[in-house]
Amino acid sequence: MKFNKNLILSLLLCTSASALDIYPQVSGKILNIETVGKQVNIGDEIVKIDDRQAKLKLQLLQVIGKTKQQAFDDAQLNLNQTQELYDRMVASHRDLDIAKIDFDAKKHDLDAHNLKVKIQEIELEKYTIKSPLSGTIKATPNLRNTTNANAPEVLMVIEYINL
Repeated sequence: MKFNKNLILSLLLCTSASALDIYPQVSGKILNIETVGKQVNIGDEIVKIDDRQAKLKLQLLQVIGKTKQQAFDDAQLNLNQTQELYDRMVASHRDLDIAKIDFDAKKHDLDAHNLKVKIQEIELEKYTIKSPLSGTIKATPNLRNTTNANAPEVLMVIEYINL
């Protein structure tokens, strides 16, 4: 029994509290922020920044993507038809080359646009800050001024226990 008390005492002496500063990656109006003293776990949403403009940009990219997909599908159909005509010796080699060049251009354009959509999806995630660890929120900004400026200032401090 004495051994257990010493073990618990040594565990308590070895632990220390540390703090982690949370910085936002984007600027905007803070819509929701957890309060000081709140216990948070890894992955809990602790800050929500207004993401309406980023969502609209993603929607715009998705709509443009549909147009680019249609242009790619049309170029693919044209290439297939031109290849068939070339095989039957109705279309020239030049016609086939032009169809291939157009198809390749539309494919590269679609691929590049799909990357822009993925980049915007990643950007959109930055508007929701999730706790990277479990701990207690120790400090937040003055809630009267709930706009996050472009300066890299600490948005929140989370205290956690080191073992």
